[in-house]
Amino acid sequence: MIKISSKEIVDVLRYDDGKAVIVEKNPILDTNQFKAGYSVVDFEKKELEVLTKKAYLYKKFGTAYEQISTAMPNFVQCDAAILYDRRVLVLYPNGEAGIFDRDGELVWNGYFKYHEEAVCSLSLDGKYFWCICPAESCAIRYSSQNMQVDLRLGGRDAATFPKPTHISTDGGNIYVCAGGNKVRKIDGNDLTVSDYITFEEPVRRFHKFGDYAIAVLQSGTYLLQNNQ
Repeated sequence: MIKISSKEIVDVLRYDDGKAVIVEKNPILDTNQFKAGYSVVDFEKKELEVLTKKAYLYKKFGTAYEQISTAMPNFVQCDAAILYDRRVLVLYPNGEAGIFDRDGELVWNGYFKYHEEAVCSLSLDGKYFWCICPAESCAIRYSSQNMQVDLRLGGRDAATFPKPTHISTDGGNIYVCAGGNKVRKIDGNDLTVSDYITFEEPVRRFHKFGDYAIAVLQSGTYLLQNNQ
């Protein structure tokens, strides 16, 4: 593992096949505010490159990024997915969500909840998307066509995903940070769940990009190659 940041990370997303975007939270002295720092992680070079805010917004929200980001009070601390029909879904950690049309106009906003508990984290999977419900200890797959629950894995009475913190997808498989130090994998073919990688400290986020991965741990953010 190579440490790439000691700062709080508020967003991670794919840039291209060989790079990923990370957004660092840079506190402003003597205030409760922060300034976002945008960088690209080059997997092969194991280096960070500066990224413009405009390029970050385009990667996150697509061609209507100007309209969407202007309409949102905080565009870095939400997850976003560009759906199959070019609508853009955004989701905040408290379950608040919005759907923008392809022109960047807000066409729906509300909350995603499961058993009246907030749903958070968001990762696209074809015409579906995955979220987690920490209070219910489960992973949920939604249909992008009707925004309804398609299936649920885990639950309060199961040990599948205890207190999950993050979900992501790559190569057809789904990865869930659960149980403190552990990442579990949902097989995209048969939906079986297995342990994928265990760290020596709590893992807050885990994003896989082919042979590489970015893990946001308690001590900092790390780049892994083949889980090393």
